[in-house]
Amino acid sequence: MPGQALVHIIDKEWRVYLATTHYEITRGLGGLPSIPRGTGMLFDLGVEQSITVTTVPMLFPLDIVFIDGSLVVNGLAYNVAPGYLVRGELPARYFLEVNASEAQGIDAGDQVIISYLILSPQQGTSNSLVIFAAQAM
Repeated sequence: MPGQALVHIIDKEWRVYLATTHYEITRGLGGLPSIPRGTGMLFDLGVEQSITVTTVPMLFPLDIVFIDGSLVVNGLAYNVAPGYLVRGELPARYFLEVNASEAQGIDAGDQVIISYLILSPQQGTSNSLVIFAAQAM
């Protein structure tokens, strides 16, 4: 389900681009110089599995939140610099990438709410990442 969503965890909210296809998941946020505060990317792998995230193509540090199929946080990695591999300790279905320090205060066990956004035909979805990247500059 490509598109955008709002992700809420405790008192935090991010407008995110959804990565659901192989291309979107492998490309991620790599190569972008930055993203605006309060934004990020939510990766949906479809089923719970072991997840290893690479920050090799990243140009800025991230916080990574691992989320299970019941929409509960089950792992976190804070302030991950470009060039590293991060492995979730437990199987997860989703992971969320946001700017470093934006996930501070979130803990394992916190409930996640994902509200999918319906885009109008004028907004489209095929170039959402391009628009997202342009907004980040």
